[in-house]
Amino acid sequence: MVLLAIIALTGVLALLLYALVMVLSIPAVWIFLGAAGATYAIYRIARRIWRERLEVLFFDAIAALHASDPRAAELLSTLKARGRDDADAWLLLAADAACRARYQEALAALERAAARVPSIGRLSSGMTLAFPGLLAPLPFRPGGGGAGSIEVARAQIHVLDGRPREAVGDFKLSASDPAFSLGACALADAQVALGEIEHAATALRQAADAPGCAPELSRRLRYKLARLLEDSESRSAAIVEYQALIAQGGLEDAADRLSALQAEVEDERRHEEEARKRQEEVQQREALKVAIAHAEKLGAAGQHGLAAAGLRHALKLPMDEETARGVRYKLAIALEDAGTPMQADQEYEALGEYEDAPARREAIRAREQARRRAILAEEEERRQRALRAQEKETLDEALAKLEAAKGPAGRRSAVRFGLERLTLHDLRDQLLLEASQIEVDAVLEKVDGLKTAAAKRRHLLTALDAVRSDEVPDELQAQQIRWLEEALAALET
Repeated sequence: MVLLAIIALTGVLALLLYALVMVLSIPAVWIFLGAAGATYAIYRIARRIWRERLEVLFFDAIAALHASDPRAAELLSTLKARGRDDADAWLLLAADAACRARYQEALAALERAAARVPSIGRLSSGMTLAFPGLLAPLPFRPGGGGAGSIEVARAQIHVLDGRPREAVGDFKLSASDPAFSLGACALADAQVALGEIEHAATALRQAADAPGCAPELSRRLRYKLARLLEDSESRSAAIVEYQALIAQGGLEDAADRLSALQAEVEDERRHEEEARKRQEEVQQREALKVAIAHAEKLGAAGQHGLAAAGLRHALKLPMDEETARGVRYKLAIALEDAGTPMQADQEYEALGEYEDAPARREAIRAREQARRRAILAEEEERRQRALRAQEKETLDEALAKLEAAKGPAGRRSAVRFGLERLTLHDLRDQLLLEASQIEVDAVLEKVDGLKTAAAKRRHLLTALDAVRSDEVPDELQAQQIRWLEEALAALET
């Protein structure tokens, strides 16, 4: 079977070769082939010439735009007509229209360029175009690498055209796209226009920190982020970004703005601190006023102790020196009214020469001294009464012994017993007086029993000398002395 198949295939090839030889042997075929080849060669040459002329036109238009040549508009118009199949031409037209604020024309050109992405680089071999509002030119490279850049340009033009919502809605670039950082910048502009400052800051921060972001672009994005935060009154966050930017090498006036912001933040903190202190002072003054008013109300109601406690608590509140002296003065008066003069004296002492504090202090001390003297006098009187009562018992005991004594020796022993125990002079004198009277009575009784006048006289003189020489004052025993002298006088007659 295989052999038969090979034989059949060989026969078919032989027939084809024979047919080809027969056709080529006809002169008309060669004429046709020659004409077709010449036509194709002319087409290729014409196409090449047309492409080269289009490239020349493209670069002439770029040069005219760069030099602000008046012929630029004419060249662009010609390029628009001849290069309608090339994305490079539409991209250049879009960039020019955007720079001239003809945003609808720019968007239309970008739409046409997006439809021809595979042709990017056919005229330019790759280019970068600047669009207004973007921090860096957009790269457009051959091989479909410009699709992301076209999306970025379209988003930025939407923002410039006053349609930020469309820019946000159309943005779909991934972080791996080379144009992501510039796209995030355009997105941030759209979000700022929509008032979404936090989202804009997040977009710029992601763009600046993207792995594929060039260092220069990263610095510009961070500077833009810092300015956005600064303008939105987020000074602390702006300071952080400016510091990060300076750590990256700085940009423009970042250092000056950082210094100014830090000074503003410091001033703001100082003002806030001053405002807080003023508020606290107002609250403290109000609290002090309420405390003083309450204490005065308590004092008026006779509750001076509670009033003093309230004023003492009020004195702990922050206040100026003069106010503190006034509150302390009220406290001293309240303490004085509450019956605690020594505490009031301490407060008056602390007040020094404030108003009538010295006079009040001296009055308190005078009253306190008088009170202490009265207490001491009362204590002394009480002690003396107790002592007198005790010694009165001793006196009664001594007098009882004195009256019970049988002779002079017993009476002397009774007197000695009393004198050893008695300290009060009047009681001692009373004892001695009683003893003297008893002794005189005994002498007079004895004298009455004597027979001779001489014996009587001798006993009377002895008794009189004893009375006059004892410890009892003579004026207290004048009666006894008179009795003895009268007895002596009676003997003389």
